[in-house]
Amino acid sequence: MNTVLLRGPLGAMARETVRGTGIEAEELYAAAVCWWSTAIAPAAKLSHWPEAPLSVWASFVTAETACPPLVDALILKQLAPLTVRRHVKSDRAFGSALFTAYKAHRNGHATDAILLTGSPFPDRKRRPSPISPLLEGPVRQAWDGNHYFLPTHWRHAAPTDSPPKVGVLWELTIDEWQRFEEDNAATFSRTLHFSRRPAPTTAHTHRSKAPDSRWPRALSTAYAWAFQHRPILGCSQAANEKIFAFRLAGQTKREALPNLARDFLVRDSDHLSRIAGTLAASEMTQIQGVHVDAAWSLVRRASLDTLELLQVPDSTARALIADMDAAISSVTEADTPAIPHPTEVWEHKPGPRSPVRKTRDSSVVKRIKKWYDSCQMCGETMFLPAPERVYTEAAHIQPLKGDNPGPDIIENLLCLCSNCHIRFDHGARIINDDFMVIDALTGQELRPLTIHPWHYISRTYLRYHRDRWSSQIATPAQVHHRVRTSSENSGAAPLHDL
Repeated sequence: MNTVLLRGPLGAMARETVRGTGIEAEELYAAAVCWWSTAIAPAAKLSHWPEAPLSVWASFVTAETACPPLVDALILKQLAPLTVRRHVKSDRAFGSALFTAYKAHRNGHATDAILLTGSPFPDRKRRPSPISPLLEGPVRQAWDGNHYFLPTHWRHAAPTDSPPKVGVLWELTIDEWQRFEEDNAATFSRTLHFSRRPAPTTAHTHRSKAPDSRWPRALSTAYAWAFQHRPILGCSQAANEKIFAFRLAGQTKREALPNLARDFLVRDSDHLSRIAGTLAASEMTQIQGVHVDAAWSLVRRASLDTLELLQVPDSTARALIADMDAAISSVTEADTPAIPHPTEVWEHKPGPRSPVRKTRDSSVVKRIKKWYDSCQMCGETMFLPAPERVYTEAAHIQPLKGDNPGPDIIENLLCLCSNCHIRFDHGARIINDDFMVIDALTGQELRPLTIHPWHYISRTYLRYHRDRWSSQIATPAQVHHRVRTSSENSGAAPLHDL
């Protein structure tokens, strides 16, 4: 295995985009993995490592020859909206970047994640300084995903109950990278390091538009799938065996390496798992052996580049890589089951009536209204003339009031027109676990619920709504017996049209 396996829609994007840019497809592929992993990190988790985010970090080292910026060559912005900040070099700049990402998320413009690009090294007197310890601490712990802290002067930047989703796609000069290896070993080991290799510029041809041209739709579908289902990415048996064999193969050989090289390679299995999960999410499946193979090809390239930059003897590096190659190839793929939807525990526990009135969170209402310009249930758009605007209403699935009030969060909200809002609140419309709108009076399936890619609706609240009205809404047979003729209805109170 001497080249990177460009797999799935991310590989197709890299192959098609590099034409005429002077960038290697392998390097653009690695950059795309960083971008994609950060974009879906708020939605996807690894089953064997749920406390850590899916984010893949990488630094690209540029030698004497100037190389085109990788971030500018990526064309994923329209598919996975993500807040990107260049040259974050201090803890205050990091806090400001997090606040920008969090504000964009609250307003419905981007995911709750941020990608750091450029360089984190201050340039002082032509000699790059080390990464600030006040910056390195929270950045490193964002990679770990636990024991996260926020400095007091920007504690408002993000919620403190979980670390922010931070991605790294640094493009460094050789001088900056040398300070990286000297002074920042903790962050150094959490980052894949690639040595940039300028590729020959070729004229762009318009001959092929298929099958690779299908990758934008594939990634758009995968992005929507991730935020709809919040997948917990499990491993097939072959993938588990490959990862386990890979870890064993690296344990003994690392002792012969210098300290810094050993520090980098100690996390190679972590990089392998995250990249394999990122590739599996782009294909909407669980982690298979082929995803581990493709992930290892990328980690292998980074390992060779890192050992070369650290001037480790080639014979030692090749022997280590050969053992890991053998460990990965020793396991064959035998099973390819599809990943199930995430399981949600449904346990309704009625609580005492709360005497405290809940305060509505206007930010979540604004966000959901920006996502929709029509009703999620019926698809109708209501225009108002003065001032001219589209009118919708935010409907809570589990009401804020009552014996068991629900939370005022985006997972418990729908964007409906007035008619559907009234029908839903009174049980005339219900939604099943497949997000199909049902007429509760007749049992008829009406239409699938319209769902924005970033709008995750918890099935727990849908089940609460159905259970709440199931005992009060008549069955279709009972409805038939309640239908009256015009003569029978004379003198009787009309049935309410819910």
